[in-house]
Amino acid sequence: MSLRHKSIEELLDLEEEYRMAHVEERDGAVHMLIDLYETLYKRISRDEINEYRFSLEKIKSHLISYLVQYGTYLKNVYQKDDMAAGHCLKKAIQYERDLPIVHYRLGFLDYKKENYYSALLNFKNAINYQKKATSTEYRMNDQQLYNCHLFLANCGLFIAQQAQEDLEKLDLQVDMNAVSNYQMSPYLQLIKENEGYLDRHAYQILSISGSRYASIEECDRQLEVENTVILDFTGRQDLLIFNGRETRITKNQSELLQYLLTNTDEEHPATIHDVFDLFARENENAEIPRNTYTQKVTRLKAKLVQSGINDNIIENKMGYRETAYYYNHKLPYLIMLRIDEAI
Repeated sequence: MSLRHKSIEELLDLEEEYRMAHVEERDGAVHMLIDLYETLYKRISRDEINEYRFSLEKIKSHLISYLVQYGTYLKNVYQKDDMAAGHCLKKAIQYERDLPIVHYRLGFLDYKKENYYSALLNFKNAINYQKKATSTEYRMNDQQLYNCHLFLANCGLFIAQQAQEDLEKLDLQVDMNAVSNYQMSPYLQLIKENEGYLDRHAYQILSISGSRYASIEECDRQLEVENTVILDFTGRQDLLIFNGRETRITKNQSELLQYLLTNTDEEHPATIHDVFDLFARENENAEIPRNTYTQKVTRLKAKLVQSGINDNIIENKMGYRETAYYYNHKLPYLIMLRIDEAI
């Protein structure tokens, strides 16, 4: 039976089933949850006296969370998809306009495709909503905000450049000498300088010694570093790399491993409470079985072995008050992230 034929009670019963499918990283689980929350939201919002109307804001919050956080993995837990991401981001702002990071990401997707008119509008919206955003959840960070201004400037300059090129193709009986020659304009040099800065700050590299911004060329060079746990989140797939061997990992596995590498040691292990929102960030009332955490770490450790890491770098904290794991620093790490994807 399709969702539209189910009662609201039946739909709410499906929520836990679909959410656990997502926790277990089944393909299609994100799509099912988005469909579920969209159906619930539309069904309840149409009826002003519906007994579940009090839950509309929470349903919308869950829906937006899935659209923004997981839309790029709509079809496959291992594969990012720009088209799916764009589709989901556009849906998110249909439900809530005040989402600066969503407008920024839409602008970035348009910019990559050289759709400068659309990109300009999205970057402008991102900046405007950033100024008045009351929630910190979907705000741009400082680097994203700075990049956004540069992208916005470049969009305007590219549009002006295209307008000048189009103008030169016209066969008109007018005084063309009175028009400034944009080809000689210093603004073209500004485009080049802005692009150079954006290229050098398109990625972030995290290591035990701290973080730094980098270009894609520098990230590529880092892939050659030996005897180092490398998490490469710069492409269409999240990759665990060790001495040249690549292993695909899911978004959830990448987030869990990143957390363990950057936030834990023997004195500060991570319990399920520390990583709870990695499993159920969209539902503060969710209950995640404790054995789910153990299963997640066990699968993650299997991925480490698959990549050729024979040293046990993620250990169970023995004698702790509850199940807890930590990174023992036996091997160094490098984590490479896209600035535009950070939240």
